[in-house]
Amino acid sequence: MTVEPSTAKLVHRVRTVARILVLDLRGIIVFPLGVLAYWITGRTAEVTYQSFVWLSCITSGRLNDVLSAIVARVRPKIPLSTCAGMLGNLGPQDVAGHARRLREDGFVLFPAVVPADVCDRLVQFALETPANVRRMDHEPETVERRTALFDAHAPLGVRYDYETNALLDNAEVQALLADRSLLSVAQEYLGSRPVADVLSMWWHTNYHAQPDSQAAQLFHFDMDRIRWLKVFVYLTDVGPDNGPHTFIKGTHRSGGIPGEFLRRGYARLRDEEVLRYYPTERRMEFCAPRGSIILEDTRGLHKGANVRGAPRLVLQLQFSNSLFGTEKPRARIGTVKDAALRGLLQQAPSIYRQYV
Repeated sequence: MTVEPSTAKLVHRVRTVARILVLDLRGIIVFPLGVLAYWITGRTAEVTYQSFVWLSCITSGRLNDVLSAIVARVRPKIPLSTCAGMLGNLGPQDVAGHARRLREDGFVLFPAVVPADVCDRLVQFALETPANVRRMDHEPETVERRTALFDAHAPLGVRYDYETNALLDNAEVQALLADRSLLSVAQEYLGSRPVADVLSMWWHTNYHAQPDSQAAQLFHFDMDRIRWLKVFVYLTDVGPDNGPHTFIKGTHRSGGIPGEFLRRGYARLRDEEVLRYYPTERRMEFCAPRGSIILEDTRGLHKGANVRGAPRLVLQLQFSNSLFGTEKPRARIGTVKDAALRGLLQQAPSIYRQYV
């Protein structure tokens, strides 16, 4: 028996409305209880996290704004005796200016600020350290993650990811985690003491001609925490063919993403869908030399373009205002190799509580 198109549409709409009502009800009941449980245990249950994501979506991010205001009172900013680092010797006006641009646009680009020798050492680390090769969209679920050394001439997949524990043991990464210019801008933007989490590094390769959702090469937004600032460090030169990071300017603000997209949750979005809503000039493609740093609020729509030429290597740090949200695999700082990090572990250990 065939179903009339009008009947099929009606059934689809009824199911959609029912799903939304169930998610709304779950969020309203579960979320406050989950927040209380987090306050007591320091852990976020998965059902609480999923309720948080849904409520964030249906409020267009306004829930995050309310929670961030509360966190700012509970976790006040710390005084930093100096704000010098990779971003320069920043004064209070510089820090405020960068935070203002982040609030307005969602990003700030600092071209070639990481010294060449630091980039060289991190690239060498990546070439000598085994990484996890991600399964691709077109591969079956039975394909297991493989661990291998990266070979630019014979890549095994579109993306290679390095383990957080290995990164935490690297002196250059430790120095960036303790960089006071990054910390000062992060806490000014967050409005509260930052906490370091979601540390990662990866290669993107030209293994496949089509963009891959597993490799974050389709537009999406993040919602791991209440509020956060990502730090992307280009460790190789990135031009149009090397998979430049791409961001839709202004979409990080509450109400900046259409409800049509938000109601899908964490679904990936095609370029044509996104560009139907935003003019081309709001699509920012970050082509920049190695050593460049992008500060970005990835609550906005973003992706890594698929690579057509030489592979790119990116290091990512994240500073959040709270660890409420998705539970990440535990990682620990082993030997502290950087003096600045050692000092901050004594002065403000809560910044690194995810890793100590």
